[in-house]
Amino acid sequence: SLRNAVKRVTHKERAQPRARKRLGLLEKHKDYVERAQDHHRKRDYVTRLRRKAALRNPDEFYHGMVNAKTKKGVVEEMQDNTIDVETVKLMKTQDAAYLATAKRSDEAKAERLRASLHDLGAATGKKRKAKHTVFVDGAAELKGFDAAEHFDTAPELVGRRHNRLRRAQLEEAEIGLDDDRTMKRVRKERARAYQELEAREARAEKLGRTLQHVQTQRAVMGKGRKRKVKKADKGAPAQFKWKRVRSR
Repeated sequence: SLRNAVKRVTHKERAQPRARKRLGLLEKHKDYVERAQDHHRKRDYVTRLRRKAALRNPDEFYHGMVNAKTKKGVVEEMQDNTIDVETVKLMKTQDAAYLATAKRSDEAKAERLRASLHDLGAATGKKRKAKHTVFVDGAAELKGFDAAEHFDTAPELVGRRHNRLRRAQLEEAEIGLDDDRTMKRVRKERARAYQELEAREARAEKLGRTLQHVQTQRAVMGKGRKRKVKKADKGAPAQFKWKRVRSR
């Protein structure tokens, strides 16, 4: 309309007088309304608190008081530290991935140790009788059979099941068979290697059981009706059976 086309007078708000400039901006009516409403809101809140304190029952009890606590007479709000199911399932997935990786690492290291050690029963306490069959042509040859000459090694090394050096190798390396210090060091290193092998195998087995528990917990947290068919026993997780769902 023509009324909206005509330029109107711009009404400017009155500014703070120069003599009162130190007091800041001049308060307008809307500022006074907001300040008054805030004052009334606080006054009413204090009035309600005083009324509740006056009418308070000293024997009053709520179950929330069990876990609540006060600080300088003020009740602190309890924080909800619970984690939702989806976050827990994600954490279980990450735990399962880490356990599987650690288990594979220990199994690989144990396999490398097992490949480098030949006498597997020496340190584990499971003594296995050495058996090496040599075929001869007759009883006469059997009677005069010399194992050291047959294996081309020193008589002291005949009973070895591993690292049985030949005489040429002994002469080249100039190994003293009577060196007790060298043999003691070799036995100590071998025993240490077997201890590490046993520790790796035990840790891999323990990680495998823990991985089974985590995978079972993840499956139980999923959807579907289920029931427990077997309780956890001897480190193994409990077994569950899910109800069959018809696929459409």
